[in-house]
Amino acid sequence: MKFRPLLKKLALAGASLFVAFAGAEIIARLNEPGPFSFFDHSPNDPDPKLDHVHRPGFVGRWDGTWYEINSRGLRGPDWTPTFSEKEFRILALGDSCTFGKGVLESECWPRQLETLMRGGAHSEVHVANAGVNGYSGRQYLEVLRRLGPELKPQLVLVGYNLNDFPNVVQSVDRAVFQGKNSLRAKLPTGLRDELGRLALFRWMRASYYEMNRERDWANAEKLARESAGVGPKATSKAALRFEEEKQRLKQLVEESRELGAKVAIFLLPYESQVYLDVFDDTPVQSLRAVCDELGVTFVDLAEPFRARARASDPPRLFLRGDRYHPTAEGYRIVADSVIHVLREQGWLPVSH
Repeated sequence: MKFRPLLKKLALAGASLFVAFAGAEIIARLNEPGPFSFFDHSPNDPDPKLDHVHRPGFVGRWDGTWYEINSRGLRGPDWTPTFSEKEFRILALGDSCTFGKGVLESECWPRQLETLMRGGAHSEVHVANAGVNGYSGRQYLEVLRRLGPELKPQLVLVGYNLNDFPNVVQSVDRAVFQGKNSLRAKLPTGLRDELGRLALFRWMRASYYEMNRERDWANAEKLARESAGVGPKATSKAALRFEEEKQRLKQLVEESRELGAKVAIFLLPYESQVYLDVFDDTPVQSLRAVCDELGVTFVDLAEPFRARARASDPPRLFLRGDRYHPTAEGYRIVADSVIHVLREQGWLPVSH
């Protein structure tokens, strides 16, 4: 009998904690882009060659992003090519930075590119967003082989990320943000993945990064000053991986041209490349050199991002607590830069 009041207090405290947690989770979910949802559901199905693909027709939230997947397994509305003279078809290949993790479908760079081009009197421009979280060069080539013959794009855009091949920026980022003192290192992988289903955890993770932002940037800049660039003449292991990626890209370019498509390539910057006073541009120059060798157009994004970050009253260009994925404003820079290069190359479709 004498324990009954204590048990009531414990039950009340437990219920209060649950209500507080549920309320905080709901608030965190309400602050993520897209419609509200109570639970996260994986949008991915296994695939023997691509590791995973988007489930056709999937609609829901996953890892802070609202997914709307069409019947081809691509992000965005369904579209059937007509192959008319007026139609201009673009295939966008890439990873989560092409898919648009953390932003609405209308805000990812492929859709902004399509919107801007249509606004310029090219009403029948269609951009197929084939970006998928976790993809790299190996998957880009396979996606081209699957979608290219069906869509017959006139232009293939490849959005490389810095983690697609070995380079000093990637090494510095891993040392600073994934080192032994990072939150990522302190949590077991399985636990981290399960917690990642919670919007409240995602918010706390981003807050942890924001609190340590200046310290981490200072460490990254120090390491960048001390490190040498990684390119074709780097260590044998890194050089081998770089050469493998180069050959894969060469194959992608050749197969794109067999489809009758022109190719343009860009390298999405990390936050440190944009905001630090000193950053290593070896990855940019290495990829540019490969593009020159293959006769492929290279779109420089590092300088436009850096210029926008240093303008008066600049917007946030990367997601809160995220060093890799741009905001809608950052993706607008990508779309604007691509259109600028297309105009320079004379590749913009002729309006009718």
